[in-house]
Amino acid sequence: MSRGGIEHRAARVSLVTGLSTILSVAFQLIAVPVCLKYWGQEAYGSWLALFAAFMLLRSLDAGYVAYVGNKLNQLYHQNTQALRMHLSSAVTGIALIGGLQLALVIAALVYDPLATLLGMPAGESAVLVDKLGLLVLMASWVLTGSYLGIVHRLQIPAGLIYQAAWWSMVFQVSQFASIMVAALLQLGLLQTSILFALSQLIIYIASAVYVRQKLPAYYPWWRGARVSTGLKDLGHSLLLTASNLIQQGSTNGVVLLVSALAGPAAVPVFTTVRTLSNLWTNVTNVLTTPLLPDVVRFHAKGEAHKLVALNEAYWVLVGSAVNWGVLLSYPLLATLYGYWTGHALALDKTLLCLLLGSVVVTNAGALMAMHLNGINSLRIVLGASLARGVLGLGLGALTYAQLGLAGFGLGILAGELAALLMIARFFVKYELAAKGIRMPVAAFAPAVLGMGSVLLFLAGEGFSWLSALWAWPMAMAAVVTATVWGWRRLDHDVRARLVGMVAMRFK
Repeated sequence: MSRGGIEHRAARVSLVTGLSTILSVAFQLIAVPVCLKYWGQEAYGSWLALFAAFMLLRSLDAGYVAYVGNKLNQLYHQNTQALRMHLSSAVTGIALIGGLQLALVIAALVYDPLATLLGMPAGESAVLVDKLGLLVLMASWVLTGSYLGIVHRLQIPAGLIYQAAWWSMVFQVSQFASIMVAALLQLGLLQTSILFALSQLIIYIASAVYVRQKLPAYYPWWRGARVSTGLKDLGHSLLLTASNLIQQGSTNGVVLLVSALAGPAAVPVFTTVRTLSNLWTNVTNVLTTPLLPDVVRFHAKGEAHKLVALNEAYWVLVGSAVNWGVLLSYPLLATLYGYWTGHALALDKTLLCLLLGSVVVTNAGALMAMHLNGINSLRIVLGASLARGVLGLGLGALTYAQLGLAGFGLGILAGELAALLMIARFFVKYELAAKGIRMPVAAFAPAVLGMGSVLLFLAGEGFSWLSALWAWPMAMAAVVTATVWGWRRLDHDVRARLVGMVAMRFK
């Protein structure tokens, strides 16, 4: 069995991304109590709202960066000259979007309604200093992060995804260090923003130097830029940009809405519960991201039949890991949350269960979603994001009066369910059936059983419909059954390769 196979490349990258995830979890566990202690709930909530506004504005270029990056991934296997042209021409699109981002921030400094929309306080002279923090963050991002985000994408098809994972870890460490220093020194929003921006600037420049050394054939990246190509890619990416904006609306935008409806003090309550549930999202990302180069290559080379086996293996391994993990860890979460927050925040159990449910649903469709994103299937990506955004924000706002913060959890779960159905239908109909590949209904059955049993348990717990004394063992039994069933459905060669990969790790 070759060490260059998909499973070995994925395992190698997963080790690094796994370490990155452990660090991310550790940083989150440390950051919350430290920030609450030294900043206080109000000041910490204000920083979270400011950072959410920054991430929301960043989403304006995320669609373009993703579109051009995905195009580079495909062209790497097809046309190197075209790859160079799209890489260099991206300077045009980034310049236009960066100008818009800075213009919006500057407008927020003088136009209170826009400042309020971005989650910034409005009106008083002292507030201007806080709002300048957003300008500092955005300026740093426009100067480095936007275009270099596209340059970083070269590492994926070039076989440097392992190294890219290490750089991602460096970004995490630098961001964490910045926030910890700011909290311990009790810096204001502007001072914190300056420290964070400097850290971001230094790391991105260092990563650019690294990519230049590793892939010198593509440097200078902007050589041969064509304004027409950059504008054309910008136009084609608008659907993906809209998708990212909507997606940010269901992630960072919900933080702004919580702040508006319940005040900044409620933001840490929501974000800490979401962080706790998103620990399993990190697991999904760790085990799924290494497969991106392979699913894009399958598409570029017309090998759609391999996607069926890959998805079935994904559901057995990654799906089961998350389903098992959610159930096994659930009894410990209340205690963990109490210690983590220093008992300064009360755990909203209903919100926790609903957000955990959304994570389980997201996991079930993560590989299909990554595939469709990676090949720029923009209409379905936009449709799924629209479902998430409309239901996440709309249903959350509508039910807030009755359910409190749990209403947003219900909206997010409903959005993920709708997105999963849309993505699965599109994937089967257009990525497989249209190319003569059939995916039997039985292939989905183990995944549906595993996901459904966890969702029923969480619904029963969150709304106190069922007794955990018998609901938990039944859900666990169903998840075990789904895992065994899915494993037995795998092709014998696939099972042998997976067993061999595990065996080699313990030699």
